[in-house]
Amino acid sequence: MTNRISIVSYLNSVPFIYGIKNHTIYKNLDLSLHIPSVSVKKFLNNEIDIGLVPVAAINKLQNFNIFSNYCIGSNGKVDTVCVFSDTPIYDVEEILIDYHSITSVNLLKLLLKDFYKINPNLKKTTDGFEKKISISQAALVIGDKAFNLHKKHKYVYDLSEAWFKMTGLPFVFACWIAKKEISQNILDDINTSFLYGINNIDCALKTNSINNIDYRTVKFYLKNRICYNFDNQKKKAMAIFLEQITDL
Repeated sequence: MTNRISIVSYLNSVPFIYGIKNHTIYKNLDLSLHIPSVSVKKFLNNEIDIGLVPVAAINKLQNFNIFSNYCIGSNGKVDTVCVFSDTPIYDVEEILIDYHSITSVNLLKLLLKDFYKINPNLKKTTDGFEKKISISQAALVIGDKAFNLHKKHKYVYDLSEAWFKMTGLPFVFACWIAKKEISQNILDDINTSFLYGINNIDCALKTNSINNIDYRTVKFYLKNRICYNFDNQKKKAMAIFLEQITDL
């Protein structure tokens, strides 16, 4: 039986993809790549069996288990979930919000309320919004497109770093879930494949297109910014985050 698996289409998922493709489990999987918000919709619509999903969507889902020892997390700066602007965040009138992930949007809302203590207007966006940030605006940009914005804007606010300053905890952006009926043997094999990919990041990068992003930047990002182990501190942080966003 083939199991349908969705992986986030960002560079931080390259080790997961590489691990799966170099494990015997690959022949039993129908693998697809999606932005985080689409992965959630596909799980809700019964279009996938296993997925890397944004943690803020967890409370909306049913009939699933968090099965993996691995996640997309960070411990301080992450570089790819940032608010960019040419005006201090305390002075902006409006923040454009990335439509790719509900987790980052909720993290922004929480930090605006409890860390920055400001209340700017939040505006939904469409593709290409990050190229149209006016002087009175800021923009929450996530994923690979954030890499090339760090040198283009005067102010960069890393939301994972802000969360760490506020809580002293790491942050979990996405975790692995599977339908409850999926065989434990299959999940164990997938978990093993993830570890292989994480332990072979250099090889994984050589087989992947980086799309005009400096190779050394991506290598540093995967090895020093993304924290893949879903350890007890990350589980604690995720539980706190999910509890706090219920009040937003």
